[in-house]
Parts: sequence; structure tokens; C-alpha cells
Amino acid sequence: MNDQPNIILFFTDQLRQDALGCYGNGICKTPNLDRLASAGVIFNHAYTTSPVCSPSRASLMSGQYPHNHGVMINTHIAPAWTGGLDETKITFSRLLKEKGYTLDYLGKWHVNQNLSPEHFGFDQYNDGDGSSYFIQKMKKKKPETERWIEFPRGKWLASAAADYAKENDYTWALTDGLIGTIEERCRQNKPFFIRMDTPAPHHPNVIPEPYASRYDPESIPPWENFAETFNNKPAGHLRKHTEWNLMEKDWSWWSEVVAKYYGDVSLIDDCVGRVLKTIKDRGLEDNTIFIFSTDHGDALGSHKHFEKAGTMYDEIFKIPLIIRGPSKWVKSRLSHEFVRLMDLMPTMVDWAGGDLPINLDAISMMTLLAGDISPIWPDSVYTEHHGEVWGYQTQRMVRTLDWKYVYCPHDMDELYDLSNDPFEMRNLINDSKQKEILDEMRARLIGWSDATNDMFQWDWVRWNFPEPVLPKYFKDKTIPERKDMERALRE
Repeated sequence: MNDQPNIILFFTDQLRQDALGCYGNGICKTPNLDRLASAGVIFNHAYTTSPVCSPSRASLMSGQYPHNHGVMINTHIAPAWTGGLDETKITFSRLLKEKGYTLDYLGKWHVNQNLSPEHFGFDQYNDGDGSSYFIQKMKKKKPETERWIEFPRGKWLASAAADYAKENDYTWALTDGLIGTIEERCRQNKPFFIRMDTPAPHHPNVIPEPYASRYDPESIPPWENFAETFNNKPAGHLRKHTEWNLMEKDWSWWSEVVAKYYGDVSLIDDCVGRVLKTIKDRGLEDNTIFIFSTDHGDALGSHKHFEKAGTMYDEIFKIPLIIRGPSKWVKSRLSHEFVRLMDLMPTMVDWAGGDLPINLDAISMMTLLAGDISPIWPDSVYTEHHGEVWGYQTQRMVRTLDWKYVYCPHDMDELYDLSNDPFEMRNLINDSKQKEILDEMRARLIGWSDATNDMFQWDWVRWNFPEPVLPKYFKDKTIPERKDMERALRE
């Protein structure tokens, strides 16, 4: 077996973890992903670093949190202060290139407005006419099937049936390109990395038959947290609900949208099956690692919200991550460790035998995937949000198995007892009985901040927090020195 595996990354956009059968969904059918999960490693606690596309995707490329790689919000949003990831950043693609890989990229990019994947080490980039993706969705839909969100001066399409065959769907066409690229690269005598990014199942979910009518809306029950009242929740949560004009949208409307979303997921699943068949037919299974994931999740009616930015609920930050490969690299199991999307960056470089940069926030999963369940693996996860539609804001979240704490200096903080309230309905931030837990979670939050050189740099802010508790993994690492003004004056 070659010491450098081929790597194929099948990447989606805005996919809820709980939309897949292998993650417990009993309605949405995903047989190919279910088989993939049973033969590989399925991560139960995989998280994105950010709830919006560009920061998350830049973290995947660089192995850093957004506050370190500098892409804080989506590159196309008006207040964006950067066109995207800096070309000088060290990325997994450049490091794979140095180790002799050929690299191909198909589909959505959204990491830099002015630079393509080819500026970051990829040999070929083909977006498959992705620039017209949303225009196609808006124009080629069947009348009377649309579900709109209405505003005083416009309307937003949420879902519809498509007026074209499945072979003309963008995800299907991209998969054709991926299969062709695999067949081309498998004839060469060097390792390859191929990445395909579909914009699905990001709204609008305009999908062709047979997927458009596959799921009966009446068979889809409401999310447990669709009963959200917004009582004792940050004001921004109700603001998000009302600004999307969702006040009159009951579950009968939402179930129609979810049914089309599920149809999109099943289309993706069929495309995954086509790729896995190609890998098998071409005799690549013994030397190819296949990765399936997404950039972030989707509210899709949870907490009566549409879209993703502005809240730090698990429906947004918890993502599917499934990896299958030869047993040398991947030993099949259900993993409960906290991992992050960006941890793929050093993992892939390790597989290739490359040297890792010293300034990574990400942690290589190579030994974890190979079966070494290290006791020093972090027992919590840290995420961030910097705003989007309404400009900049600051939110941070730390989560353990049983608790979640959200820091939001511009609004109310949040504390959830996930063991008794898994759907995050009861904010306990003002419950005096939880003071000890709150102190622990705030200590963890500031510990993660120190470990990754994040925002808690000012003593007058830090003095309101408990003493930092560093994540397990960082206890033996050198923590970046804080450089706040008061410390500088004392020195």
C-alpha cells in the first residue's frame, strides 16, 4: 500500500447533522451515507468554527480560527473588510502540493472573492457554471410549488419543485465532473486530492423529481424546539425571527420547506453513492480516503428561525463528518470526541507525510482515526461568530457533553443544560443554582480564548471572569502571550 493515500472530499453547504439517517433521522433516507458511516468513522460531536460560509471554509483551508486567519464574515457581504483568505496563508492544499499530490477543485469556492483555488495550490478549478446556480433555481421552478417568505417590499424563495431532470441539477452535474476527474487521476502514478463543493442543500431548495415529491410534508413532525417562545432568550433571537417575517409561518408551511430540503439531501446521498461506486469500480478502495462533511448547519425552522447566522444553537454549529478509508488510516467506529471541521487540515497533511505549521489552532485527527483514542483529546469545543447581515458583532461558545455557554457582550448570555434540555429551550444564565457550572463554563471559555490568542486580552474584561481553565490538549503547549495595554504599561 502506498504511504500516501488519495483523498476525496465531498463537501456540502448548510447541511444539518440530524438530516442524515446515520445521525438518527428516521424520515430522510440516506442509504449511501449510512453505509459509508458503518464502514468508516462517524463523528457524533463534529463542529464548525463559524456559522457562515467564508470563515468556516477558510478555517478548513488554514487550520485556524477566523480570529486568526482574518476572514471574519462572508466575503460578499457589504461590511466585509477583506476579500478573503490571504494568499500568503499556509493551507493544506499547498502542503499537499509540496508532497507530490495533484489537486483538483470542483464547485463552490467562497474563500476569496478575487483569487481562485489555483492561487492556493490547486492544479485545476472548475466551478461548473456555479455563478448561475441561484439564477437557475429562481428561473426553473414549477409554478404552484413555491414556498415564499414575504416582506413588505419583496419576497424570498425558500423551496420549490424544479422544472428540469435530475441530470441537469447542479449537484448531479458536479458529481459527473468529480467522477470524470477520479477516472482521469487514477491513471497517473502519483497521489491525488479532489474536492467537490456543492451549494446544496442551502436554500432555495429547488429540486427535481423524483426528489421533489419524495417526502410527504404531513409525515414530518415539528422540531422539538419549534415551540420556541423567545422568553429569557437574547433579544437578537426574536429580532431574527421577526426580520425574516416568520411570525405567521406555522408548521404546515415549514414542513413543506423541510420536505424539499430532505429531497435535496437524498439527491446528495445518491451522488455520494455514485462516487463510492466509481472508487470501487476503479480499484481505488485500498488506497483512497473519502471524507463527507459541510461548512455549517441550518436552522430550517428550529427555534422558529430561517438561515444560520446570529445564534449558536447546535443545529447551526454541529455538523456531519464521516470518513472512510483503508484500515491503516481509518478504523471504523462511532466517535464521541469533540472535533472541528478545521481539524481536517492537519489530518490530511499528516496523511501525506507533510510538515505542519507551528501556528495551527487545529489538531490532527490522524491517530484518532487510526484507533488511538488519546486521553488528552479536548473534552470541550470552542466556536465563534462575528456577524454577517447586520455587520459585525461578537459571540463565542464553549460546549461540553452536558453544558453550553454562549458569551454575547452585546446581548444576553446563554447557559444550557444539554443533558436535560438537548434542544436548548431553557436559558439558565440567570439561575442562581447554576453559579458553579456557569463559573466553570466561563473559565473554560477564557481558557480556550487564551489557548488560541482570541479576544479576552484586556484585564478589565478578564477580571470579571474566573481564572482560565485551559483545554486538555493545550496544557502542554506554549500559550500565546497576551499583549494588552495594561500589561505593556506594567512592563
